[in-house]
Amino acid sequence: MSAQQLRRALTEASVGRSGDEAIQEVAAAYIGFVRKHPGLYEAFFHAPDRQEPQLVMESAAALDLLLRLLQPYSLSEAEALHAVRGLRSLCHGFASIGEKGGFGMNFDPDESLQLTVTAFLDGLRHLHKA
Repeated sequence: MSAQQLRRALTEASVGRSGDEAIQEVAAAYIGFVRKHPGLYEAFFHAPDRQEPQLVMESAAALDLLLRLLQPYSLSEAEALHAVRGLRSLCHGFASIGEKGGFGMNFDPDESLQLTVTAFLDGLRHLHKA
């Protein structure tokens, strides 16, 4: 199942890492999965159908992973869920644009991803400093 493959890729990318490094590696693994398996990704990218227990289980496992990785940022439960949505949207958008050939400029898209995730993480750190 493709959702399981993606969740495994994200889990493997996070092993032995925490904080910014873990999130950066997970984002890179997400993009890497889409690059390697664009058809699989498109086939399952939707809200989990409650009639597909395996997809629901894999989605929940991926959510749990991301929530654990976000713990160092001292977010409330609601903020953490919003952050997961934001990170997922960032990765999906980045992957989709890349797959459609939208990164035609002479800049390394992997460096662009790293800079974008860094800005996202800086924003999470500053949530409680305002």
